Amino acid sequence: MAEAKPMMIINTETVSATRQKIADPKKLKDAIEDVKKMLEIKEALLWRSEGMAPCCGSLSNVSAHLTREVGILEHTLEALESGDKSHAAELLQEYLGLLETSCQMGEPDYCSH
Repeated sequence: MAEAKPMMIINTETVSATRQKIADPKKLKDAIEDVKKMLEIKEALLWRSEGMAPCCGSLSNVSAHLTREVGILEHTLEALESGDKSHAAELLQEYLGLLETSCQMGEPDYCSH
């Protein structure tokens, strides 16, 4: 029987923890895995929001926001995989700012500090 993977909640706390892992060479692989999980989650949410857009026009703003998140995470992963830890950390800082802005706008699940 396969072992269940722990669920990840993407919020400022988990993104900050991932950003801190980048500075520790022993935890770099974990940081890459964290970004991959975040990317997988956000891509699934984007796919779902785009699929619902024809019936729910208000989801276009959600799709645009998720597209931006996916872009930042993709670039973060590319930077990590190419060894550019500094750029990856900057991108995660940008992502944190995006999550904090979402929190101020009242979106759920981003606001845990």
